[in-house]
Amino acid sequence: MRPATPAAGHAVAPAADLSLMRVVLATLLAAGALWLATAPAANADVVAPRSAAAFSDSVGVVTHIVYYDTAYGDWPRVVAKLDELGVRHVRDGVYGNPKSEWRDWNERYYRAVELAAARGIRFAFGIGPPRSRTGNLDQLIGVIGGRLRHAAEAIEAPNEFDKYVGGPGWPSVLASFERDLYRKAKAHASVRSLPLVGPSFATPDAPQRVGDLGAWLDVGNIHPYTGGRSPDPQHLRSELERASLTAGRKPVWATEAGFHNALRARDGQPPVSERAGAVYLLRTFLEHFRSGIDRTYAYELIDEKSDRGAADPEQHFGLLSNDFTPKPAFTALKNLLSLVGRGDRRSPLRPLRIEMAGAQGQVRRLVLQKPDGSYVVALWRLASVWDADRRRPLRVAARSVTVELPDAARVASADPLASPALRPLALHGGRVRVRLAGEPLLLRVTPRRQLSARS
Repeated sequence: MRPATPAAGHAVAPAADLSLMRVVLATLLAAGALWLATAPAANADVVAPRSAAAFSDSVGVVTHIVYYDTAYGDWPRVVAKLDELGVRHVRDGVYGNPKSEWRDWNERYYRAVELAAARGIRFAFGIGPPRSRTGNLDQLIGVIGGRLRHAAEAIEAPNEFDKYVGGPGWPSVLASFERDLYRKAKAHASVRSLPLVGPSFATPDAPQRVGDLGAWLDVGNIHPYTGGRSPDPQHLRSELERASLTAGRKPVWATEAGFHNALRARDGQPPVSERAGAVYLLRTFLEHFRSGIDRTYAYELIDEKSDRGAADPEQHFGLLSNDFTPKPAFTALKNLLSLVGRGDRRSPLRPLRIEMAGAQGQVRRLVLQKPDGSYVVALWRLASVWDADRRRPLRVAARSVTVELPDAARVASADPLASPALRPLALHGGRVRVRLAGEPLLLRVTPRRQLSARS
């Protein structure tokens, strides 16, 4: 049979040329497949980082200087532990009653504040409620603006007024006191520049009952305890929505957040194990900062009194045991702060291209940039590591997560619960693969431009 005639204008390739073309085509296809497997994704998110130094500044802890009959009575040791932890922000009360019977009490307190301030620690000073024996508004503001001004970084309105004062008409009493506090603080030349943090509440309906105080405060206030459960965005959104009823659109601080380890407690918040508390505390600081909360104070630094029966929740909120032994939460937070670092929070920030694959919808991400130009990428999951009802640990199976970092020259990882040490990761075509279980993971990313600048 006569072969078919080629269409006009098309040449017929010799058999040898066809074989060569097949080899070339196969080579190109293989190379293309390899390129697709290793090339950075073109659709990687361009993320504007937050300042690593600002994150470190967001971390605070609650102390109780005048609990002299507790572990806080050894205040020099407390300050040493704050220094070891790397926290520079504490929340405590202020005292200024000038009567003679308060003289020694006040002097011991003032010297304790000064000792901490000498180590670079600054205080959010909480004002007592109306008619408190600690001093009236003029006296307390005078102390903050006078002898303790070098230690002050904020003034806070009364703590959980609805719980500790209460009584008929407490919302109007608190609102009136808040207005007086604001007027007096802003009229005092020495303290008017300090932010005034609004009141905190213990009950869910309290902000609505008090109403809008946004004109009489600079920062809103929440106590977003999760009751032994993992912090999550939905819970935090509801807390921030309640805060807006009082603070309007003002920024918000969380002046208390934490977990206790009284595993035999029968009242109060449900407990968590020490390890679960460490996981959840790190998630708390990361989640809060990611959500725009500029300061969160862990409640509290140390277990106040010994309670070997582990039945009293109030004696087990500490990051340290009563004998100053670090709990896992103390060590994990110390490692986290060491890895993130400090420095000038005004350093210029440059976007980072990043994309993740695997465990979609289950991984939270926070991108921070250090002053040297490198990045810290925090990854964490929302999965519970503790059964709050049955009071037992939950195993969280590790998920494989691929992180695309097209501009990275080097990547290393660290688990703050285990160690501050960084472990180099293999970087292939702008990708690294990590295993993410219940513990937060940090990636230290060195961009190519940083290496170029050094060479």
